Amino acid sequence: MKYRTAWQEAAPGPAVGETLAEPRSRRLSRRLHWLLWIKFLLTVAVLGLLVMTIHPQEILKAVRSAHYPLVAAALGLVIPGLALRALKWGYLLRQVRPETRAREVWSSLLVGITFAVVTPGQLGEFGRAFFISGRPRLELIGLSFIDKAYNLLAIVLFGTLGILLLPGLVMDGNAYLFVGSAVLVAILWTALALVVLSPRWIRDLLYAVNVILPYREKTKVLLSGFDPLRRRQSLVLTGLGLSQHFITLVQFYLLVHSFQPVAFFDSFRASAAVIFVKAALPISIGGLGVGETASVGFYRLFDVAHAAAFNSSMMLFSMNILLPAVIGVLILLRLRIAPESADA
Repeated sequence: MKYRTAWQEAAPGPAVGETLAEPRSRRLSRRLHWLLWIKFLLTVAVLGLLVMTIHPQEILKAVRSAHYPLVAAALGLVIPGLALRALKWGYLLRQVRPETRAREVWSSLLVGITFAVVTPGQLGEFGRAFFISGRPRLELIGLSFIDKAYNLLAIVLFGTLGILLLPGLVMDGNAYLFVGSAVLVAILWTALALVVLSPRWIRDLLYAVNVILPYREKTKVLLSGFDPLRRRQSLVLTGLGLSQHFITLVQFYLLVHSFQPVAFFDSFRASAAVIFVKAALPISIGGLGVGETASVGFYRLFDVAHAAAFNSSMMLFSMNILLPAVIGVLILLRLRIAPESADA
């Protein structure tokens, strides 16, 4: 005890460190708190402005005149959409943890959706790693990143094609602009195809960059989720991601069609562009406001009423994000943070 007291007097570093770390942690928490509030206010402002521009009476009129069997069909597609997301997440988990149960996959997935809604850039989705036991937390976060990357891959593939084929923007416009844009999209698709077919070089590149970074050991654990990723696994993940995103596009079509008849190809072009813009601009809570504004703008190209496009986007958000997030809250109340492996 005397030795400890003398050491503390001579070098009070830990106490000072704790004192300095606490305000730093508090400042970070305050910044995140303010960022969340800014996103909330921005979401409310954009939605409010959009509602006033369209007129609340028009929105309510469209809701009353909707063809609800089509809305029910879109709602029914939530289950296969979530099932494909769970299948993809479970497939990734079993690459490093073969004993993973379906209950763990579903619980962590839905809780991750809940966290994603209320965090900047949906970073809270990585929180699903805290509810899987037996593996290093950073490795599971790395797997979450891979899962999110393949979701983004599907959004980019469909979204760039949709924007390229939209009338009045690129298609049906200047021929040179269309050809130039088509070449850029082709180059992007080729690069993404190389990543899908040869995922190992991405892993090797990340490991090479990690050598010159600080916290190399921790980053190495984070990147270890890429270790089991081969061409076969990459193709499976790509297929599941594209299938899940296609279901979302079909849901969008059914919802818009429930308010106003629209051709499937026209809806495909508009909805793919909407989701792409929504992912590219994560400036609001859950993409609310951004998605509705993009929906009104893109569907207007096909003479779809503003109220129909707005209501369809809001319903899609409620079905695919809000409903799973509410279920995730109920699951979260019964879950505990899972322990890491002994060697984490």
